[in-house]
Amino acid sequence: MECPHTPKRKHIGWCRANSSEKCIIVVDTLKYNDNGRTSIRRLNESVFVTTSQLKKSDSGTYWCGHYKENSIIISDIVMLEVFTADSWTPNKTTVNGMMGNSTTLHCQYEEQFKSYKKFLCKVTSVNRCSIIASSEQSNSRKLSISINNYSNFAVTMKQTDEVDEGEYWCGATITVDFEIVQVKILEFYKATTRRPKVPTNIGRNNTPQIWHIVLPLVLGLLVLLLIVLLIKRMKRIKPITPENNNKIPETPATTKIEKETEDTITYSTVTIQPSTQAEESPVIYSNLKDMKEQNGDIKIHSSESVEYSTLMFSS
Repeated sequence: MECPHTPKRKHIGWCRANSSEKCIIVVDTLKYNDNGRTSIRRLNESVFVTTSQLKKSDSGTYWCGHYKENSIIISDIVMLEVFTADSWTPNKTTVNGMMGNSTTLHCQYEEQFKSYKKFLCKVTSVNRCSIIASSEQSNSRKLSISINNYSNFAVTMKQTDEVDEGEYWCGATITVDFEIVQVKILEFYKATTRRPKVPTNIGRNNTPQIWHIVLPLVLGLLVLLLIVLLIKRMKRIKPITPENNNKIPETPATTKIEKETEDTITYSTVTIQPSTQAEESPVIYSNLKDMKEQNGDIKIHSSESVEYSTLMFSS
């Protein structure tokens, strides 16, 4: 056991309290540093007390402090409880909380601890539990304490984190005695994870759980039906093949223009005889062609009329 707050260069005493004002010296650094089973020694800036072959009768409240004249100025109070395999049977409860939120630990006490001071301590090692809240302590920035008569002592932790997880003891103490009445196991879950489920329907009808099987089955059938309908619809649409795409239908307009061109050809013969002397003149034939056709060999279809004329001049 450690007395961490003892002053330097002072003689330190380790005594067992037998009342609120008196204690019996067990060992000290002045002259009683070893009584056979218990010894005291300094190590760096701390003082350590070691007791071997612990007995159930060693349980109790101990004071650690320095001498001043004929008194001891208390710097630390240690409550020592010696457990055996048969005596350590506290009620253990697991408390779940969300990381970052507030979590409350409730300690319940029986009638016999009505006059005791209530406290909550956190287990820091196998044989050490540090008090973090008591019924004589006021609220702090981290902890909020609520007392409902003598039987209910509640401690609320604000803005919890991973450091707050662990084992806590609910205890009650007087000057010469103390008792651990409950053990709380505090566990946290993060907001991104699912909260642990506590079974609440044990022995009840489990019919609502059928929906966990039926609902996915119905959704699967609906999706399958939708796929079948989509495939049938795609088959009804005739695809456009390259042969059909390159085929240009003959327009009736082109045939009509060619027909009109053939129907509008006119043949006429013109004879001009200005005088009788023209009969002996030679005959001259002249063919008039379309100027567009003379400029090339390209055949031009036109809707304009083409006239063929034979001119004969007689002088």
